Amino acid sequence: MVTHSLTFCLQNWTLEDVGRNFMTDAALAKVVNPRVQSPAQPFVERRSVANHVLNSIGECAYEWDIESDQLLWSEGAEQLLCVNSIDLISSSRRFNGLMLPTTESSRNDAVFSSKDEDDGRGVAYRLQYALSAEVLHTSSDIWVEDSGRWFAGADGMPNRAHGVLRLINERRSLEEKLNRLSRHDPLTGLFNRAHLNVCLEEVFEEIGRTGESMAFLVDGLQHFDLINSVYGYEAGDAVISEVAKRIQNNLRDRDIIGRFSGAKIGMILPECDERGLLVAGYRILNLLRENVVTTKQGPIAVSVSIGGVLMPQHARDSKQVFMAAHQALNESRGNRDASIVTYQPDPKQAAEKLRAAHMAEKVVTALKQRRIHLAWQPVVDAKTEKIAFHEALIRLESEDGDELVASDFVEVAQRLGLIRLVDHHALELALETLHAAPDAKFSLNVSFETACDPEWLAKLAHTLMTRPEFAERLIIEITESYAADSLAEAQKFINSVRDLGCQVALDDFGAGFTSFRNLKGLPFDIIKVDGQFVDNLESSTENQKFIKALVDLASLFDAKTVVEWVEDDITTDMLRDWGVDYLQGFKFGKPSRELPWPVKKTGRR
Repeated sequence: MVTHSLTFCLQNWTLEDVGRNFMTDAALAKVVNPRVQSPAQPFVERRSVANHVLNSIGECAYEWDIESDQLLWSEGAEQLLCVNSIDLISSSRRFNGLMLPTTESSRNDAVFSSKDEDDGRGVAYRLQYALSAEVLHTSSDIWVEDSGRWFAGADGMPNRAHGVLRLINERRSLEEKLNRLSRHDPLTGLFNRAHLNVCLEEVFEEIGRTGESMAFLVDGLQHFDLINSVYGYEAGDAVISEVAKRIQNNLRDRDIIGRFSGAKIGMILPECDERGLLVAGYRILNLLRENVVTTKQGPIAVSVSIGGVLMPQHARDSKQVFMAAHQALNESRGNRDASIVTYQPDPKQAAEKLRAAHMAEKVVTALKQRRIHLAWQPVVDAKTEKIAFHEALIRLESEDGDELVASDFVEVAQRLGLIRLVDHHALELALETLHAAPDAKFSLNVSFETACDPEWLAKLAHTLMTRPEFAERLIIEITESYAADSLAEAQKFINSVRDLGCQVALDDFGAGFTSFRNLKGLPFDIIKVDGQFVDNLESSTENQKFIKALVDLASLFDAKTVVEWVEDDITTDMLRDWGVDYLQGFKFGKPSRELPWPVKKTGRR
């Protein structure tokens, strides 16, 4: 607060005030203001206090007579600015001679380039610059902030100015450090991904001017998770740092290198065609393979994969570059015959991406406009063919009124990370239905991603705590692929749902890779056989054996069985004879958005 207040006062003092309060010599005060014959004692004390405060906070004040170019300074200015004589800063011309040659703007520029007019109160200016360490014979440049006001003469042109210089070396150092951290990776010292993106945008501007071909490479360390787990994260950091150093030391001056992400290094190679890309890639491969990396934990061999993309042939902005290079890197990792892969556009793949992007937009819009609904398909008792419960199937109503089934959009939603939003919406619809229809009993599918989401489970638990009777009317289905991918996670989820009082069903059994043995560790209440085993059931002995075996196995685990896609009497009779508990298919009813249960008079909430 002292600094700001003092600076404000100084900027509003006149030449007379400065002479009266800051000049150390009474004779100098007379030169500045001939009316002052003998400074009064209070003014001398004020001058001493002001000088002490300014010096203590790293500031000094000045008065500039623009017509004569004379600069008058507060006491201690030469010590603060590290000049051995006040003469070196006695005029603006001499003072400017102390600045770094690269200085973009001086006080003269700030004053004379101002477009504002003096209305009697002066015109403010503020700028930063550095005094040269070479000229001052100091160990480092001296950075200052110069803030003041200039006042116009009778002709309206700048006539005099006064202001304050503040030392800002510490602040400048901190700003430079923060600026460096915003652009560089703290571990390797390379550019970070954000700045690589900036560099790529500049590269595309250059390509637009010159038309030259450039390349972007991503170098990915293989088995890096294993290095961290076996040797520790400190060793992993040492490996990344050494790899970055080796690559950087073997690039050309114009090449740009940065940490793409994790254990991946990105490189921009100007004047580079496909042949040059491969040459550079193999040079890096050999460079890293020839020598192990020495760490405190021991020597570590490094293996890498490289993906590259040509610009602008196969990418025309930084987003396309990153996607194409990453795709090529993934391909190189999965290709045993090649550790370097150059991205080649695939028209079919591009069309699929476009379709996926279009579908993703449909899903997001439908969620916002509440055009994602549930359809209800009956599941019947195999012996009586009476409805036991329904399955809630997700449906998306398009803007033109068409209805999309789950297979049309769920897979895309999973790939693009939207399935969690869909599943949360489906749960809300399911809970609304349980509130509205007291007789409703149905199963609801949950994706792998959502089953791992504690927020979804918490939402279900919260409702069942207040309405525990809902639990016996709700069956949660998870797919076999989820159970196969993560048995431990699946078991945890199943136990949590069953603890809430709901039953759990394994959906699409036979479509994935879960073995019969895995069923022993997963306490399912219901096992649903994938509908593909019903096709040609009458003539397919293999499908018959599979379903019979599953029915026998399920009975050992006290689990009920459901067979889907049942459409005729012959299939129904065969499945009933084998002991299947429930049947589902068009024979018993197609999915319908109309609620199959009576609704309370209050309607849906």
